[in-house]
Amino acid sequence: MSTAVAPAEQHTAGGASGRRPLSAWVVPLALLCVAAAVRLWDLGDPDRLYFDEKYYGVDAYDYVTRGVEEGRPAHPPMGKWVIALGIQLFGYTPFGWRIGVAVAGSLTVLLVHLCGLRLFRRTAPAALAALLVALDGLAVTTSRIAMLDAVLALFVVAAFWLVLLDRDARRHGRGGGESLRRSFLGSRYRWLAGVALGLAVATKWSGLLAIAAAGLLILGTELCSRREGLRRGAQRAAAVTAGAVLSLLLLPAAVYVAAHAGWFANYADSYAAERACDAGDCGSGPGDRLETWWEMHVDLVDMHRNLEATHPYRSDPLGWPWLERPVLAYAESCTTSQQEAGECEVPPGTVARITLVGSPALWWPALLAYPVLLWRAAVRRDGVAATILVPLVLLWLPWLAAGKPGYFFYLLPAVPFIALGLVRAVQVSPRPRLLGGGLLVLAVACFAFFAPIWLGIPLDRDALDLRYWLPSWR
Repeated sequence: MSTAVAPAEQHTAGGASGRRPLSAWVVPLALLCVAAAVRLWDLGDPDRLYFDEKYYGVDAYDYVTRGVEEGRPAHPPMGKWVIALGIQLFGYTPFGWRIGVAVAGSLTVLLVHLCGLRLFRRTAPAALAALLVALDGLAVTTSRIAMLDAVLALFVVAAFWLVLLDRDARRHGRGGGESLRRSFLGSRYRWLAGVALGLAVATKWSGLLAIAAAGLLILGTELCSRREGLRRGAQRAAAVTAGAVLSLLLLPAAVYVAAHAGWFANYADSYAAERACDAGDCGSGPGDRLETWWEMHVDLVDMHRNLEATHPYRSDPLGWPWLERPVLAYAESCTTSQQEAGECEVPPGTVARITLVGSPALWWPALLAYPVLLWRAAVRRDGVAATILVPLVLLWLPWLAAGKPGYFFYLLPAVPFIALGLVRAVQVSPRPRLLGGGLLVLAVACFAFFAPIWLGIPLDRDALDLRYWLPSWR
């Protein structure tokens, strides 16, 4: 290829003439069922709030009962609204506060498949990438707990898919001497991507990284496949940049503000309003609410900036790609007194743990795939490899610049791109079918072996120790 992003082809995986093959809907449905089965199985266990559910599950319940958190929020509201929807439908129960996130994680798998179809133009590699995400330990565990990261990943992957749709729509409709106005506006998918990116940022501020990736992909799509002079190219770059400011910055900003509608509507019950009133400013007009909302965000920035990095499961982002330090989210065993009182949560002599750690079948082979992707993108001008690398790098690299440790699960939005990148490396290998089949078998085997520490299934201590392969995992 001669461009920095993959060119649109004449036919998608289903062909261009009329009826689509049975696999066009059977395969996505099967993948969605696999993802949902893994994420919904015994979802109510543990039967209480655990790990960060103690924050987000409680905040989401406040949304249902009060419309706003009682305490100071640590993150924007969108992900907590997803959790709150499950509580509204199924009650304030473990299943209720987890089901929304489980659905988000399952839909992410489906979107990975759709992204793969746009990138690879074939069903088998797209399905393999989706299955790798469906069976990955980090993707599974974070989809079975009332946290924000799986919701963030859903919106990030949705935005990436919409950017791919925008790319294909623009290239199918492109003619010679296309106007700068069309480069400025893009297609409707570009604006829908802006909505998805706004929802991502309204879930966690790290969604801003996805905005940078989307902007770079769109700029590359518009410029790198053209053969224009310097002057015309500069004009088109300016038009694309101006359009991206509208669709990828101003529109997401509007979505972000709209996501706080519940806060504005229930301002009087918010922590920020109570704090402002304690400071002698009890006004509740639109201007007062907007000013307090802005001050709340300044306060949140300071809180995250000054957050202590002393938690035992914080780790250096440099070690995240090779699973250096996962996060223990849940641990349960039966003490002697509990056993005597008949109050054991797990069978005596066993231990139940839930560890947020990725599948070695995905993450470790991907370490070999990254140099292949870089070489393909830089030397062979492989547009598919470049398209995958952009979000993959931008969702990880800025954490290195943060200058302090974080949590491994911050890398969850990158998992779909790790899977897509690994499949691309397999696809361009001399034996793609053999390697792809081996990768599938390895992924299924790893899931079967590690499922107890991903799903909280009690094991005796010797069997449990077999599943902690690195000393840093303990």
